[in-house]
Amino acid sequence: MKLFRTATLIMLAVLIFEQCKTEDVSDNGSWTWKFSKDLVNEGDSTVTISVKLAKPVSTNTKITLEITGNATLNEDFFIDHTSWNIAAGDTIYEAVITILQDTALEQSETIIFNVAQLEGLESPTPSQLVLTIEDDDQPNIPNILLNEILYDPSNNLLDGDANGDGVYAQAADEFIEIINYSSKPLDISGFKVFDSENFITKTPNHTFPANTLLKAGKCLVLFGGGMPKGTFGGALVQTSTSGDLNLNNAGDIIYITDKSDNILLQFDIEPLSNNPNESYSRNPDLTGDFIQHSVINGKYFSPGSKSNGDPF
Repeated sequence: MKLFRTATLIMLAVLIFEQCKTEDVSDNGSWTWKFSKDLVNEGDSTVTISVKLAKPVSTNTKITLEITGNATLNEDFFIDHTSWNIAAGDTIYEAVITILQDTALEQSETIIFNVAQLEGLESPTPSQLVLTIEDDDQPNIPNILLNEILYDPSNNLLDGDANGDGVYAQAADEFIEIINYSSKPLDISGFKVFDSENFITKTPNHTFPANTLLKAGKCLVLFGGGMPKGTFGGALVQTSTSGDLNLNNAGDIIYITDKSDNILLQFDIEPLSNNPNESYSRNPDLTGDFIQHSVINGKYFSPGSKSNGDPF
């Protein structure tokens, strides 16, 4: 009887070991992909797509891309690979996008990458890549993007202390996060921010002071007030010159104008007026739709940083 039990235990142990061993070898797992940069000038030469597997694959796999967007293949760009045959044991692959030059006056164009077919791998993270090509044949028109907005800070203790000064204050902790979504530095000195009430009276809630230079692709956070404390992803940080952004939870419109009062950005809060007690942020950053911040990562806001904590 003892011999039988011992033999049975040995067989079970071997079986469990072999199952675990097989799982470890055959688990191709997840993978991530990213651009070397996701905003380029038409005069820039190349952008690299890097694919990185979480662990080496045990069998040959294949990734096939679907390319959409309003940029035209072989006119606006060329790509050297639209699929990867990944050999067993490999973890890293790349493709090179060459940005082509032209002389036509046109708006910024996008190249959108999705996965058309996967063999032996899970869906990628992120699920989609968007590359924006900025035309270099037109004047440098300011391209300001609103990426995150907090108009209803939580009043639960310090959950709403977005400016990090250790005090919850509704007006002071409101903020907007704007990006210079272009390939050139932008001097926004004298530009103005209004809510809908102040826009009618032409009384700015904030006027950007002299020498406010926002680098290409970089971020500025404008708080309603307080004494902001923190790194905020290395972003430029300012507080409203009027002491109040005056953002209304029940519906409001934000305007940003240049020094000649031309409207550069207009954002209607009304469709998102559901008293969220947190910010609304684009998901993914820069290119996605606005959703409540906690849905992205469980946090209430991320002024100055991407939603995953990375700097812009």
